[in-house]
Amino acid sequence: MKNLSENLKIKVILWSPIKYLHWGDFKKNPDLKSRASANSAIGFESEPIVGYVENGGKFKFKILDMQLRAIFIPEFSWVKKNILNKYRKPLLTHEQGHFDLVEEIVRGSKINAHFSGLLFDVKGKNKTIAEKNVILQVTDIRKKVESKLEKKLKREETTYDDKTNYGLIKLQQEKYNKRFKKLR
Repeated sequence: MKNLSENLKIKVILWSPIKYLHWGDFKKNPDLKSRASANSAIGFESEPIVGYVENGGKFKFKILDMQLRAIFIPEFSWVKKNILNKYRKPLLTHEQGHFDLVEEIVRGSKINAHFSGLLFDVKGKNKTIAEKNVILQVTDIRKKVESKLEKKLKREETTYDDKTNYGLIKLQQEKYNKRFKKLR
């Protein structure tokens, strides 16, 4: 099964312990009406690894693994060009922190506990049709799990922005930076 970015042909940046965001990664034209100086489009991408289980003429599939990744979407991320130089680096560090929050959630999600070993009885005239039906069933479960993760991310981002005042409270931002450094 193809992942979201492959299905929609959207370029994403996967979180990596050695890759940090750069302003060049923010591709969208800025929202000039927004009070924000930048906006990072971040989220989750999941991909199930599904295997066929032979079962006397019936079609059964099993989720062997579920990969979950933190993603940054350049085409939906923006930065205003008129930011004073002294604020550019701290703001970029703050935006990286949003991406790091997603990675923290990925690591703590235990997503395979929701999926690993799930067995699906699927109807279909042949294996190809049955495979399509199992993908629909898995997608429904994935959406529910990802919805919970998105809600958690929204809460974490609100707390992050409130405590750091969008990166302007240096002491609070440094506390988060130390926390995020543990991911690397």
